[in-house]
Amino acid sequence: MRKLIVIMLAVCLSKGVAAAPLPFVKQQGGKFTLHGKPYYYIGANYWYGGYLGLLKDKKHGIERLRKELDFLQQKGVTNLRLLAGAEGEGQVNGVQRVSPPLQPQQGVFSEEAMRGLDIVLAEMGKRNMKAVLFLSNNWEWSGGFLQYLQWNRIIDDATFRKKMSWDELRDETARFYSCDACKAAYLKQVGYVLARVNSVTKRAYTNDAAIMAWELANEPRPMRPAAASAYQQWISATAAFIRSKDQNHLITLGHEGEMGTEDMNLYKAIHTDKNVDYLTIHIWPKNWGWLHEATLEADMPAVETRAIAYIQKHLEVARQLQKPLVVEEFGIPRNGHSFSLQASTSLRDHYFYNIFSLWQQQAQTQGYLAGVNFWAFSGTARPIPGQVYWKNGDDFSGDPPMEEQGLNGVFDGDSSTWKVITAFTLGKGTKQLPVDVQATSKTVNLYNNLHRLLAKGTMIGHQDDLAYGVGWKYVAGKSDVKELTGDYPALYGWELGNIEHDLPANIDGVPFDKMRAYIQQGYQRGGVITISWHADNPVNGASAWDTTAGSVAQILPGGAKHALFNTWLDKVAAFLGSLKGANGEPVPVLFRPFHELEGNWFWWGKPYCTADELKAIWRYTVQYMRDVKGLHNLLYVFNSNDFTSEAGFLERYPGDAYADVLSFDSYQYADPRTDSSFFKQQQLRFGIIDKLSKERGKIPAFAETGYEAIPYDKWFTETVWKAREGYALSYIMFWRNHGQQPNGKWHYYVPRKQDASAADFIKMYGYSNSLFEKDVAKEKLYQ
Repeated sequence: MRKLIVIMLAVCLSKGVAAAPLPFVKQQGGKFTLHGKPYYYIGANYWYGGYLGLLKDKKHGIERLRKELDFLQQKGVTNLRLLAGAEGEGQVNGVQRVSPPLQPQQGVFSEEAMRGLDIVLAEMGKRNMKAVLFLSNNWEWSGGFLQYLQWNRIIDDATFRKKMSWDELRDETARFYSCDACKAAYLKQVGYVLARVNSVTKRAYTNDAAIMAWELANEPRPMRPAAASAYQQWISATAAFIRSKDQNHLITLGHEGEMGTEDMNLYKAIHTDKNVDYLTIHIWPKNWGWLHEATLEADMPAVETRAIAYIQKHLEVARQLQKPLVVEEFGIPRNGHSFSLQASTSLRDHYFYNIFSLWQQQAQTQGYLAGVNFWAFSGTARPIPGQVYWKNGDDFSGDPPMEEQGLNGVFDGDSSTWKVITAFTLGKGTKQLPVDVQATSKTVNLYNNLHRLLAKGTMIGHQDDLAYGVGWKYVAGKSDVKELTGDYPALYGWELGNIEHDLPANIDGVPFDKMRAYIQQGYQRGGVITISWHADNPVNGASAWDTTAGSVAQILPGGAKHALFNTWLDKVAAFLGSLKGANGEPVPVLFRPFHELEGNWFWWGKPYCTADELKAIWRYTVQYMRDVKGLHNLLYVFNSNDFTSEAGFLERYPGDAYADVLSFDSYQYADPRTDSSFFKQQQLRFGIIDKLSKERGKIPAFAETGYEAIPYDKWFTETVWKAREGYALSYIMFWRNHGQQPNGKWHYYVPRKQDASAADFIKMYGYSNSLFEKDVAKEKLYQ
């Protein structure tokens, strides 16, 4: 069962009672520690926190600050990244910068501005929160490096004030690293902050454990390759200067990663410095051209893939350097690139989920990805209708003055986003979310209860159980499983093939209307529903078993059959959406498309499409069902078959943000009394999916299996059940009882009463950890 990682969330002190000095966050053995224990966190960017305590209007100032810190603490977000102070006043690079500045004129520092920082640190200390303070800025919105260049007449005032082109901005900012007077002025500000004694707590900043780390600047870039050497020297000298003044706190750079240096070797070199305690990266898909306003929704699957790859690439550097990594900025706009709080945040929510899932995996295994700080907390601020940019007198929000207000900010009222965040930050009792973070309450309940049920046993399922069996069809209340055991299976499997053609019955002859009724019956009794889809080949109209190569490529966006595939998805969605409970609620379904994807018998099989194509169509299908069709009653079942290693299972895996269940199919063919290969293969595979599911917070399952006509009288207990011993497994589903085929061959997988294997199936039923419908009904899986 996926365990929420909640590490070092401190018990709150009563309001108004001063907190005892808090231990410092340390870096030991490549990991953060606090109180001598591993420290992993989900935090936020709260750059404006030091400004709120200065406002004369207490409602919008100190009261807002306290309210927002209380809110964040309650949500488990206790690590905040703050701007230490701005440089200069007025417009720069065509942008109105934040104010009041810490350094209004070169070498002149504002006691008032520092008092604001004192206040936020004191309030954070009361709440056992941790601050990361960036000491300047590569960008103009807080003055930053450009201001030092203007003060020292490296750039003239006209250039400084105007809106520069990107090339001009790069050229000018790069000059900072070769300007000795600029660097000296910057260091004077750094020294001023480090020497501060908090006017509220009377504690020196260098002894204040509310501070976790000093950051050289926000996103310091060399800007031009020619500046790389001077840039690296500046980093080393500045980190050494900070260390000489403060041995208690961590030091980092505030870096974006490879996108900031345009050179991975340089990124690694600057973080190798002995005084740099950990690595950071920022991820900005819009700024980097990964997504575009007009195609935001369509771009997101690729964005999520690239973001995870970007993190993983820098994680490898962290492993090499034996230092933690923090993803300290990441965000995307609301759906439709809207700035309105009424716009959905579903795309952002799933993006956050993806990154949080990777962080959680790392936290569970004590990996190097120690923290993630989303951009940015906007608190109680609200965008002003008809006004795009911030103006003096407006409430500060997470979006800085040069950005559209509401662009990336996470507001206190963004309930679906906070639902995602708290699923990862809060303690036991908080419900975990499936990959559809807007899933219905009963779907979320099922997801959590399936995790819980892993400790009790394995559900037994049967395909088409209520529709027909050996020698019968469409008899009310009948079931071959029930004929043997007196009980229904816990899980019912169904198939949608043919629905794409508007046919009345599926590929096994079950009318869809009857199927809907059977699904509703099983659900009402407390059983679990799983549905597969043997879709015909959309390229030529042949069956799912047609193996025309390149078919998957043609149904992807831009492919010749993409529009047709969308109409097929519409029909699948219409059926899945029509499944309703007694009170009209959507019936939760474990949806298993593109199953047995390692095989060579379906058009989506491994020989006929690339791994990237399979991943892309899987993600597209999930996104289409969830975001386009608005289906929120689905749990997504990833299903493989022929694998012998973790890498093999994951080769075509679409990512943790697109699968709730990790499963595989496998059938017995050889006689198990003389050939143990099936038994050994399943033991190996159970071990692999058990391990991967635990690491990734997923549900493990044996989604399809059987031994046709079950000629071995102990197959259920001595082969299948014994192979699963020692491993967590949510369910085993036996294939359908078709009966006798036209060629006289018997095709069924749950035994008849007269079969030698019937007693063995009944023996399995008697095991305390084999779960049938009566067992799961008591568990109230949907509550």
